[in-house]
Amino acid sequence: MPNRFRVSSVVLLLSAAACGGGRTNIDADAKPVRMAPPDPVVTCVEWVQRATADPEIAVERVPEPVRLDPVPIPRRLPKGVVGKDGKAEIRISVLVDTLGTADMRTFTVVKSTHPTLTRSVRAAVARWKFVPAEVGGCKVPRNFNSGWVAGGAATDGPAGAR
Repeated sequence: MPNRFRVSSVVLLLSAAACGGGRTNIDADAKPVRMAPPDPVVTCVEWVQRATADPEIAVERVPEPVRLDPVPIPRRLPKGVVGKDGKAEIRISVLVDTLGTADMRTFTVVKSTHPTLTRSVRAAVARWKFVPAEVGGCKVPRNFNSGWVAGGAATDGPAGAR
């Protein structure tokens, strides 16, 4: 029995020593660290308000057409639409709402080499359905910026948001 008592006493002492039963040294000159509060959670309503105030807001997914139907520039262009260099170009910007519809009141032509291109693209974009922009998991209104070149490669592509 005394042998058992000794073994358990030794185990108990070793356990207490291993757990750091002594005092820890505290630096008297150390100042506590101030932690910044966590960022507040931004709701979808707030994201929509921010996007409405700034239609070029940085988003995780830009608006893009579901399908380019009808095509923005027809394969055959009337005489005079294509310039001497063999190209015709148009760049546009339009606000796409949270439902994926282009708000044609905001349709602006950034650059166009011919009014026929402008009419063709305007008519096509008005009929397109878009995947709306998203930020923070929320659908937000955002500008769709794009450009096309007839007789050459697309400048920005169909979903060329800048």
